[in-house]
Amino acid sequence: MKPIKALLVLAIVCCVPALASAQGYYYGGGGGGRGLLPGGFHNRVGHLTFGGSIGVGGMSDNGSAITSCDNCDYNPLAFEADAHIGAVVAPRLALMLEVQFNGQTIHSSAQNGDTILGQSAAMFAGQFWVLPILWIKGGIGFAHLQADNDFVTQDLGNGLAVMGAVGVELLSARNFALELQGRLMEGTYNSGNDHLTSGTIGIGINWY
Repeated sequence: MKPIKALLVLAIVCCVPALASAQGYYYGGGGGGRGLLPGGFHNRVGHLTFGGSIGVGGMSDNGSAITSCDNCDYNPLAFEADAHIGAVVAPRLALMLEVQFNGQTIHSSAQNGDTILGQSAAMFAGQFWVLPILWIKGGIGFAHLQADNDFVTQDLGNGLAVMGAVGVELLSARNFALELQGRLMEGTYNSGNDHLTSGTIGIGINWY
């Protein structure tokens, strides 16, 4: 879990300058106020929203039946990709369907190549804007875990997925946002005896 905690600290450190700059823009009169609601929030109510992000980070397991780095003599980065579609249902709230995939190399050999541990999830999520350019997101749904190499795919089971995320809109407009995101997702398997947690930092694009 130590690499994941370090990533979250790094995300907070990276977000602070962006937040300071953006607050000066919104509350200092920037943008001319066109299409803005009280408090400087974009008027996106009723808009369809869709987008996604990619990121890198770490994966950590807790249990006996799975491992996030079996026989590794290094600490490989995990990669992440996600996509969503939904609607902005209130000035500061969007509801959406979200899919996410996290993968990490757990074994590498000259004979069998790389084995990738992949955790995928389909979730129902809600996104809430705390500030005009700062949002938090939570989701719950179903997770699937498998290991793939060049010769065989091993199905490690299905379970419950829980996700939390925070994002800062580095470029923010009524119909578009480029974001810095930090994401944390946990999958629970084997009747709750096994857990796989992923933490990543990435860049996202959203349209409204």
